Amino acid sequence: ASELLDKEFIDLSRMQLRRAGELLKETAILIDFGAYNSAVNRAYYAAFHAMKAVEALDNFDAKRHIGVIQYFRQNYIKTGIFEKELSVITEQLQTARGDSDYNISVSFSQQDAKMYYAYAKKIVGAIEAYLRKKYDG
Repeated sequence: ASELLDKEFIDLSRMQLRRAGELLKETAILIDFGAYNSAVNRAYYAAFHAMKAVEALDNFDAKRHIGVIQYFRQNYIKTGIFEKELSVITEQLQTARGDSDYNISVSFSQQDAKMYYAYAKKIVGAIEAYLRKKYDG
């Protein structure tokens, strides 16, 4: 039964990773379109779904965003699986997403949106490389 479960976890992980990739594409499209606040939101969600892709293999699912991020930090950054920089840029993406969604006075520039897009690509890329080894191993 555990093999079946492992396959379920891998399938869920792959779906989360695929969603992260779709969100990166949406981010790029929104930047080209000039919708910078929305691009920042999508960049955050790309990173968020990539983290959930890793956590799916552990059969971990948090009810709140902070739980997903804390689990990832605790189990994957503090343990040295991923570089510490990912913790910093995850926090910046999370703060920016909050501003883009809830702070009406915040207006992100093209430069801002491109920076957060680069952060999201870095996180998704690192996680994707890690997961490819996991899936094939």
